[in-house]
Amino acid sequence: MNLLAQALQSAAALLDRQQRHWALVGGLAVSARSIPRFTSDVDLAVAVADDKTAEELVRSFAATGFRLSALVEQEAADRLATARLESTTANDDEVLVDLLFASSGIEAEIVAAAERVAIFPELTVPVATRGHLIAVKVLSQDDDARQQDLIDLRNLLAVATDEDLRLARESVQLITARGFNRERELAVDLEAFVKRMR
Repeated sequence: MNLLAQALQSAAALLDRQQRHWALVGGLAVSARSIPRFTSDVDLAVAVADDKTAEELVRSFAATGFRLSALVEQEAADRLATARLESTTANDDEVLVDLLFASSGIEAEIVAAAERVAIFPELTVPVATRGHLIAVKVLSQDDDARQQDLIDLRNLLAVATDEDLRLARESVQLITARGFNRERELAVDLEAFVKRMR
């Protein structure tokens, strides 16, 4: 089992033991929903009711060998957005594991709609839908700083169905309505990407 698979398996086991609802997002999820690509970290959306619950979960990860690397706040919503953790293997190799609690504002919807997919031959986990991945990639996309998001969007849109696009449109509206849009016109951005890439 490779390092990413080990980190994902460890995180998944801990989340399941804690009876948390979660879904794979980020590069591994994009690979499962479009064209496989290299990634060096594990991104997990986790549905939590509040920051207290998120902080308790972060402490549980720390107690089982994960090291806390950073916490990111979602300032507009005054929420803990992301906890970045390091999973250390027996060989002292590190894999980053990001727990996204309130990064997009639609983590609960992402988790609820996730479908189980075999990410590695020996590991099946809940994976975000293509429509949700498109929406969060539109949110995180930055032409200068995050070129990979643009590539991911292109690959996701190349295989997106009408239903995927309907969900993406609904999701960017929800992100905006909840104040997580980072002062951007996500619906406009999404339509521009669809026109350019599909």
